Amino acid sequence: MNNKKYYILLLMISLLFSWSFTFAGDNAKKINKLNWSEKNYTVLNNFVNDYGIGGKFYNADQKPYVLLDWDQTCAHFDCEEATMRYQLVNLRFKMSIDHFKGLLKDEINGVTKLNEEYNNIALKDINEDLVTEYTFLYNNYVGLKGKMTLEEIQKTPQYNDFIAKVAFLYDGYCSTSGIGAAYGYPWVLYLFADMTIDEVKDLAKEAIKYELGNKISKQKWNTPEGFETKAGSISYSYKTGLRVLPEMQNLIAAFTDNGIEVFLVTASYKHVVEVFSGVDNFGYNVPSDHVIGMELAVKDGLIQPHYKEGWVQTQEQGKVEAVNMKIKKELGKNYDPIFSAADSDGDFEMSTQFPGMKLTLIWNRVKGGNIGSISKKAVEQANETAPRFILQGRDENYGMAIPSSESILIGKTSPQLVK
Repeated sequence: MNNKKYYILLLMISLLFSWSFTFAGDNAKKINKLNWSEKNYTVLNNFVNDYGIGGKFYNADQKPYVLLDWDQTCAHFDCEEATMRYQLVNLRFKMSIDHFKGLLKDEINGVTKLNEEYNNIALKDINEDLVTEYTFLYNNYVGLKGKMTLEEIQKTPQYNDFIAKVAFLYDGYCSTSGIGAAYGYPWVLYLFADMTIDEVKDLAKEAIKYELGNKISKQKWNTPEGFETKAGSISYSYKTGLRVLPEMQNLIAAFTDNGIEVFLVTASYKHVVEVFSGVDNFGYNVPSDHVIGMELAVKDGLIQPHYKEGWVQTQEQGKVEAVNMKIKKELGKNYDPIFSAADSDGDFEMSTQFPGMKLTLIWNRVKGGNIGSISKKAVEQANETAPRFILQGRDENYGMAIPSSESILIGKTSPQLVK
């Protein structure tokens, strides 16, 4: 082979490797179109290209990181509440009667009854019903201290009133002024008391699998007709059918592949979210040490019915404090996250209080409040090349994104943009 042919061959091989590397690099950086809106697809791809490895803003000495809410943001509907309902339906409890009774307070922050939306029910009345019913279930269900099968006990009015009232009370706590989510969010986790963390993870995995296969619908639990109780009859409404969001699975992978570290910051129990988001579980592949969430005290391997001492509640301002503690202080990343993904008021502070944050993705649930205010900003910035906020729509009837900023709420057929 003469020198000219040899150099031409070398050049061709060099170009082939160069082209292969370029295409591979482009593919690694590319976010799949899926059902992102055209605007969001472009903005997100530009963002990953600019802030990922090789991008004009990438700094290897300060590896960029992002914050993603979990429920209703990375997945459709709420895995914590789905786990609560699955636990109730299947009576997966370990608590003694006294431990259960200890969860129920007749006065909380000076408040003695739920609000009007929750029938102004006195806490002492609904608590009395629940203790009476849990005592019946504890003494009669084979999974606790009794002999009745689950199928048998599910036919009793005590069982049906109990599951409805526990869920109703949780919602009532979160909605009643003076009690609120600051009390309700950790309280519902106390139902895991006397279980091990592994037992909670097993429960969560069962619940998530069940709800991923369940139809999306609105359902109700009611006090059985003719069953007399201290607090009277109640009705609890809820939505069924968890769904994964391929757009978020792909976004997490794109961030990770391009050197942008992903942290989940959730108001749910850390170990429940770890199951849904974990490596080789449901397609998200986020390591457990990158999940920041609610945590309970543990003693002798058993979960205690109180919050972990020294740890913040990871909701609203608590999400900012958690990031400062876990990421900035413990991991030494003493600089701001560059991106957040959000869906509710609980994510507002996390998405607005870090001056160095460049972009926030909001899943549009057509809400007012603080999240509504930045949703409107996303609409105002819709024509900007590098907006601070972007709004992504979905169809709640199918649990999937739609290529629009508008959303179709469950039970509706018309898309809505903002409240």
